[in-house]
Amino acid sequence: MNNSQNQVIQSYKEFWTRFLDINGRSTRPNFWHPFWINFVISSLLGIVSAGLLSSVFAIAIIIPSFTVMVRRLHDTNRTMVLAIVSHISGFIAMVATVVFIVGVLAVASSGSGGMIGASLLAGAFGAVVAGVIALYTLYILVSTGNKEPNNYGSGGSCEIAPQAHTH
Repeated sequence: MNNSQNQVIQSYKEFWTRFLDINGRSTRPNFWHPFWINFVISSLLGIVSAGLLSSVFAIAIIIPSFTVMVRRLHDTNRTMVLAIVSHISGFIAMVATVVFIVGVLAVASSGSGGMIGASLLAGAFGAVVAGVIALYTLYILVSTGNKEPNNYGSGGSCEIAPQAHTH
């Protein structure tokens, strides 16, 4: 195997072995390799099981996905707050979409505004806020990490020059 294949395997292995670890730092490959591998696995499971196994797999990767995101944010010297907000905004976007669709259907069927219009506006606003948070989070996750030690240690993107041993 070449070095690139080793990096992919090592990144995915680390994704699972550090599934509860929010300490330290993770590089971009350590975040993105598990991301695309999990996407492929989830897609294949969805195809062969009409979505059931894909849903079970999605539940299984919630915690390790969160912790690797926290470590990736640490690599850019950011706290885990953005990871928490990002995960919450995903749920907000889902709820906002449902509220928006229900609002559209209610307006279409009744023809009156009032409370239905307010729920429609709230759904649209929630979706926009969640979208902005998602774009900002994506920007941070694709950004390069700190090359120097930061508040979260010297791992990740930090490149420490090897020290000469004196005997």
